[in-house]
Amino acid sequence: MDTITTTLKREWFARIVDGSKKIEYREIKPYWTSRLSKVVTPFRLVLRNGMDHPIPVLTVLIDKIVPSPKGKARKGDYALHIGRILKVEHWDRRKKRPK
Repeated sequence: MDTITTTLKREWFARIVDGSKKIEYREIKPYWTSRLSKVVTPFRLVLRNGMDHPIPVLTVLIDKIVPSPKGKARKGDYALHIGRILKVEHWDRRKKRPK
């Protein structure tokens, strides 16, 4: 299975872990177009929060990639639909912060 790794701000990291965020957005730019063209859905998306060890890491399964249609709130973005959470490392789910 293909894997892409990227970074994510803590607020969005916490919302994905608690299940309130089901779609991750990335701008339609050559960088993301190139990366997403090399994978086949479903694929793993590894999201890292920060640089200090231990780094909170979240691995999710992306089921679908959809360019947001023009006129929508997030036009000009890829909508990466999160199927399920595969793994959470170095994260306290109850306190919603790194361990």
